[in-house]
Amino acid sequence: MVVYNRYANGLMETEYYVGTRFDNVRVELTKGANIRESGMENADSCLVKIPNNGTLPRPYKAPQEWIALTDEEKLEYFTLDPESSNFFVIVKKGELGINIDLPAGLVNSADYKGGFYQFIRNKYGYTYTLKTADVYNLIPRFEVSGA
Repeated sequence: MVVYNRYANGLMETEYYVGTRFDNVRVELTKGANIRESGMENADSCLVKIPNNGTLPRPYKAPQEWIALTDEEKLEYFTLDPESSNFFVIVKKGELGINIDLPAGLVNSADYKGGFYQFIRNKYGYTYTLKTADVYNLIPRFEVSGA
């Protein structure tokens, strides 16, 4: 899975994404079950559990802390912020035949026709807007859901 943290920079409000790849995550595609349980057509459709056992590719920062970082510092951390147009992409799931190589690090959205998010969504699918993020300590992990 790759999480993309969005931010806008400068006077022109140039849109950038910082991508962080997480391996060995648990992916649950749950849209059908969630619709049956809630009756809502727009129910979350993907749940990802990210182990927080010392193997994260970068340190985590709370959303407000990450936003306050300089552009260079943002490259050293990741956040899970449902309020900032962040998204994630399932890049590897053998049983569904998913094996996608996507950029990590800094991405300039203007380099992609229609913007980076729309380009990835149209070309690859399995792209989800980050809707919720939870932190668990008993079994250390992050759980993110998206639609």
